[in-house]
This record gives sequence, C-alpha cells and structure tokens, in this order.
Amino acid sequence: MSSLAILAGAVLHGALCQTPPANLLPNPSFELVEPPGPTVECLDPLQAAPELWRPRTWSAFTEGEAVLTLPDDPGQARSGRRCVRLAAGSGLGRVRYQPIPVPTPQAWTVSAWVRGRGKVRLDAWDVTGDAWTQAQSRAFDLADAWAEVSCDFTPPEGCRKWLLDLVTDGPTEAWIDDVTVTYPGLEPLGLPPTAPLARDEHTLLYLPFEEPFNEDAFFVKQEAALTDPAEGLFGRALRLGPEGYVACSANEGLNPQQGTIEVWCKLLAAGSDGVAHAIVSVPGPEGLWLGKDQYGHVTFSFSTGWGRLSGVTAMGYAWDWQPGVWRHFAACWDAELLQLFVDGKLIGWERSPKLSRFLGPELGLGSPGMELDDLRISDVVRYRQAVP
Repeated sequence: MSSLAILAGAVLHGALCQTPPANLLPNPSFELVEPPGPTVECLDPLQAAPELWRPRTWSAFTEGEAVLTLPDDPGQARSGRRCVRLAAGSGLGRVRYQPIPVPTPQAWTVSAWVRGRGKVRLDAWDVTGDAWTQAQSRAFDLADAWAEVSCDFTPPEGCRKWLLDLVTDGPTEAWIDDVTVTYPGLEPLGLPPTAPLARDEHTLLYLPFEEPFNEDAFFVKQEAALTDPAEGLFGRALRLGPEGYVACSANEGLNPQQGTIEVWCKLLAAGSDGVAHAIVSVPGPEGLWLGKDQYGHVTFSFSTGWGRLSGVTAMGYAWDWQPGVWRHFAACWDAELLQLFVDGKLIGWERSPKLSRFLGPELGLGSPGMELDDLRISDVVRYRQAVP
C-alpha cells in the first residue's frame, strides 16, 4: 500500500473518530418545552396546543405579524420531535439565548440547521454593560432542504458576556433546529440529567423518594407524602401540600464550604403567584436558601446574622413560569466560585463568594406547593462552567 493511501486512511480514521465539540446550550434542539401563559381561549396552560408551547432556557419574541411556534412533529424537525418555526411578513421573530459568559478572549463558533424561504440572521450582542452593542450579524439564505449555517465570533475587547439571537430578516418562513455554541476546549456540563442520579463517595444525602422516610432521621410535617409510582419524574416524587414540610440534619447533609445541590422541582402554582417557595433551605440566622421568591426571582444564597453573605439572584427569571412543569436546579459552591443552573442553563455566578464556616442545624427539603424528585447533595462541586 502506498504511503499516500496510508496517510489518507489515517486522516479519514481521525475524522471519523473525532469527538464533536461540546455544546454550551442545554436545549439545542428545543425538546425541553413549557406551556404558554393562560389565555381567554385556554385558561389551563397545560392544555394549550402543543405547537404553542415555548422553548425552555430560550427567550422567544415576535413583532408585527410574525408567528413563532414549536411544532410537535418529527416530520418538521431535523432531529427529535421539536424545532422552532418562525413565520414573518412585515414583522420579525426571534429566539434568544443569554447570558453567555466569556471566560477568556477567544473565538466562538455558532451553528444552526435551518430550512425554509427567505433569510435568517445569527446576531451576537455584547451585553456586558447597560447599553447593548451588536458585535456581529450574519444573514443566510434559506432553501427547502435542511442546511447547516455557521459563523465564527470573537467577542470584542472587554466583553464579559454576550447573547445570541436567531432572527428573521425580511419576509421569511424558517425552521430552526440543532443550534450549537462552542469554543475550543469547552467541556460538556452534563446538565440537565437525563436519568436518575446515584449515590457515590461524595454523596451526603440522596433521596429518590421511592421509599418512606426514616422517622429517626427525618421530620415530616402533615401533607408531605410520596406520590403514586407514575407521578414523579423517575417514579415516585415528594409532594408537599399546604402545610407540607420535610427536614433532616444539616450537619450530616450539607458542607457549607463546598458542595452541590441538585434536584428536580415541580411548582404547583405559577411563578408569579406572589409566594416565596424554598426548594432547599437552612432556616435561621446562619442559613442557606435555594428557591423562587415572591417576586419571581430565582436565588441561591448563604446568610449570616440574618443578612446575605453571598449568592446570586436571577431577577424575574421565574415570573413567566407556569405550574406543573418539572425543572432541574443545580447549585454549586466553593471558595473560588458559586454558580446556579436551571435546566442546565447558568443563570448566575459569583467569584470568590464568602462562605459560612457553619450553618444552622436544620436542613429543609421543599415547601408547600411543590413536588421534588431525585435530590442529591454532595460535598464536592460536580458542575462548573467557565466564567470571566
């Protein structure tokens, strides 16, 4: 065999074995969806037409006569069941992902699979300051067959975070699927999990909620009970009624210096219900709080002397949430970094957080008006996304 043939074979083998780049987007194919808000025609959001549901982790906007839908139809999608369809005449439609933190100055690659007629743009905006600045815009012509469009983007000097817009450009009917945002060296995050978790040597507390609570280790207040086997995300779940509450020892179940809390939560009321819902908490002056507050903010924080010590708050992030949707929360912390993820999306971070040397004795699990599933608390940071 000639050396040229051997070289060609080696190159082909390398191309076939090359690992695809990690994708920063946790919902790139729009399979994770949530119901729209109630309308006069449909007061129960869970009964809304499937194509009217909205993509989780993304924001969706229309102006003028534009229409944005998510067809629940494998025949229209490139992969899976869902994709985004944007139809715009005189107006425009867009889907947006933000924020995207910029850990170091480097080039990013943005790609998407598209088809239809007209044009779509991939726009990148520098959102570091209060005044947003468009950093790049690329328009692509659409055709009947699925085609991948791609562009490289280097954030401008001083950019600490940016956002991605996929937007119609003129009269357009576009289908969009399988979006990728990546850069060299990006590590896969593994959120949200697609299967039940497991206990390992770093697990302080793991509750799949398949068995009754040990009464010697847990305090269970009335109207806190396990659901039927098919009602949880992975089997049974913990349902907390109007007075429901479960607690155990924070000394055994939590390390205030470093750790990870991860749990699936289904709120039984809208995010704008005006009520604070703690998902995991340590009550008292030396405390911890993970949950949604009465203003629709999502927060993970530590406190001391009843005052906030460190933490992050995503302002209004839950305001449009509808009840009955399973969402994944992951909070990670150590002396270097504190981060909060919802459905695999990084929604807040704090560098060099001040951490408590000790916390109160009680670890609260949930609060009235929610269901929990597959909760795990660890003494190590299990997830980390690079940030500036």
